[in-house]
Amino acid sequence: MGPAHNPVGRFGVSADFCLSEASAQEETASLADDPIEFDLFIDIPWFWLDKWGSEPVSRKITELTGVSFNIIRADSAEQIAMLINSNDLPDMIYCENRGRQTMLSDPEICYSYNELVEKTGVDIYANDTVIANNTRSDGNYYSLLNAYTSQEAIDAGNTLLSGGTRALAYRVDIWEAIGSPEFNSIEDIEKALLACKEKFPDVIPLLPLEGNQWYFAEQMGLNGSGSLGYDKDGKPCHYLNMESIQDYFKLLNRFYRQGLITPESMTYGYDKYCEVRNSGKTFMQIRSTDEAQTSNAAAAEAGTDYRWKLLTHELSDNALVNVNTGIGWAGTFISKNCKDPERAIRFISWARSEEGRKLGAWGIQGEHWDYDENGNTMTTDAYREGLAAGKSKNDFGVGVWIFGDQGDENAFIDAAVSDPDQLDYYERLKSAVKHTRVMSELNKCIPTEGDMANLWNSINNMCYSETQKAIFAETEEECQAALDKLYEQAESMGLSKSLAGAPGAGGRPAGDGPGG
Repeated sequence: MGPAHNPVGRFGVSADFCLSEASAQEETASLADDPIEFDLFIDIPWFWLDKWGSEPVSRKITELTGVSFNIIRADSAEQIAMLINSNDLPDMIYCENRGRQTMLSDPEICYSYNELVEKTGVDIYANDTVIANNTRSDGNYYSLLNAYTSQEAIDAGNTLLSGGTRALAYRVDIWEAIGSPEFNSIEDIEKALLACKEKFPDVIPLLPLEGNQWYFAEQMGLNGSGSLGYDKDGKPCHYLNMESIQDYFKLLNRFYRQGLITPESMTYGYDKYCEVRNSGKTFMQIRSTDEAQTSNAAAAEAGTDYRWKLLTHELSDNALVNVNTGIGWAGTFISKNCKDPERAIRFISWARSEEGRKLGAWGIQGEHWDYDENGNTMTTDAYREGLAAGKSKNDFGVGVWIFGDQGDENAFIDAAVSDPDQLDYYERLKSAVKHTRVMSELNKCIPTEGDMANLWNSINNMCYSETQKAIFAETEEECQAALDKLYEQAESMGLSKSLAGAPGAGGRPAGDGPGG
């Protein structure tokens, strides 16, 4: 196995790191003269781009490495299983779904990184913690998930969260029409939504992209994620057993009964979400941190004068904006059908190097970003002008091909930025990182195979439909009855046993939980 390695990133680079990077760049330069195209299946139907070489970053990657990709973007969640069953997987697979990552982590289906690293001697740029996080029960690791930020980096104050951090944006003209209220609590948000509903009955007061209503759980400080967390006694638990989860469900139910959210709008995928938002029929949206930027760019392109503002601060001092129970986001798998697995792992090594990470996340140095005289990162005039003219990061390829992102790249702060939306973007991430806790240890509590995995998945499938009944109940009493039924079903299925293998895991806290 090649040397484990913890990159320092833009906050300082060790001598060993520089030597390793120099060697990697020499090897990459020699490979650049030997072009190869891999078929890459992107198991993310909403992925930003579906064509390699359509923007400058992917073209630069090919120039530096000799590697290009024939992109095949998924259009259904079932495709991976079908490709596996027919032995028709392409060379490489980029996958974000935990269940499908488990399917691919099989020595009969994909190469393990450790065997390819040992064979080639490349530096995979991963420390012991990252390798341990990604190692499967058979002792192998088949990918290294990107976008993982450690608690140490957060505590050191030298990183930001991903731009995917949930955030709320509100339409400025409606906000002004209801008196420009301050937003310092969930109650303030609720009052503003009610005022909007009264004054603008044809507008959807609140539109969360599907799943992003969890923003309110974060603002309430729930000690976990939408999958699992800790109960009030500090024991790992399924998310149904997290302390105060009932308050979250009941809040959403109150929003529904007051006409602030609708069942239909809570199911919108990204395209439909954008269509409704861009029509000017919404007041507040909850999506990622670029929501105000994206909304404003869409409004400008459509020739409308709508404008959105990002809420940059938290609604509670106790907010846990990012409770990270994961070990990263998406991983790149090398299938047993790969035409050149050694070349593939060399590409992954490059993608995880400092050069590869910065190019994928920040774009081309000198073209999209650079350092100022003080060593601070800044975007270029040309890049800023392009964004101001209505282009998006996708048009440049910036932040798209992040195969090797290690979390450090999220610390890019544009020292030259003056656009108010972009300043708000950074302020939001600065606020969020102060309310973040990494709970990667919980990831190992989730069963991934056998009967326990089936039980876990069955409970989660049931939870989705049953929590919807509680959220969209017509009365507070019906909401409570639905929650009681949810717990009754979950316990009958084995909720208290679902984390039986986790150290210290417990069942439902007595007198607590949604039905408590």
